[in-house]
Amino acid sequence: MKALVLDASATLGWILDRPVPPTSSRARSLIASKALGVVPSLWLQEVANAIVIAERRGRLTAGQVRTLAADLEDLLQVVEVDSVRVRPAVLMEAAQQNFLTAYDATYLELASRRRLPLATVDDKLRDAARRVGVVLI
Repeated sequence: MKALVLDASATLGWILDRPVPPTSSRARSLIASKALGVVPSLWLQEVANAIVIAERRGRLTAGQVRTLAADLEDLLQVVEVDSVRVRPAVLMEAAQQNFLTAYDATYLELASRRRLPLATVDDKLRDAARRVGVVLI
């Protein structure tokens, strides 16, 4: 596999979840073996926010957050941030038709548009991907 769309839930799966979900483990392995992870611009904010919230809830220490910030810097070197500005109407329609948040619809739209498999552990997003013919990791 040459490339895949990596959503925040799959990324956070290998950062925060124990045990690591199989989809997250597979996505991480693919990226480690030089598959290109493609992400929308909101991916970094979603991942960073979840890490900060995990610290506030006592799941992570401040030191772990600093380490993860450095890890994200490294990960940004091997992912491509999609630069296409998707029209709001396209995102809203995808969200409405698939009963998703606009955030999740962003990943679905990206995978559909780029014809790439999607790595997500979000059940609603996985169901929507299946409905529209997006291959899942």
